[in-house]
Amino acid sequence: MRSSLRIPMLLTLAVWGTAAVSAGSPRPVDRSTLAAVADDNMTPYRKLAADTLEAFKARDLPTARRNGKALETAWDKNEKALQKSSPAVWKEIDKAMDDFIKPLQAKAPDASKVQTTYDAFIAKLKLAVKG
Repeated sequence: MRSSLRIPMLLTLAVWGTAAVSAGSPRPVDRSTLAAVADDNMTPYRKLAADTLEAFKARDLPTARRNGKALETAWDKNEKALQKSSPAVWKEIDKAMDDFIKPLQAKAPDASKVQTTYDAFIAKLKLAVKG
């Protein structure tokens, strides 16, 4: 009878222990989800944004800022067709990208703001995915 109680107890402890550890740690960039989401015309921007966020979370602000600039340059250079065909969509995405990059310029960027603006930018990219 005691062994029949140990297994549920161990499972309960394992689940709650894992939840407690993960609740206190920063959310890493999940590369598997990134790849699983899509491999489409917006993938290069998703990847650059993820690289930017990853550098920021690693406390490598120079790399995060450089990646943010590369993201902005790539977007402005490569999405002129979208800007002409769907100016409102282009503007929404461009603003979300600027909102994500801007906090990185601060001396001590707010981590929650960077994460929130990253999430918003990734969500806006979905507007321009070609199906």
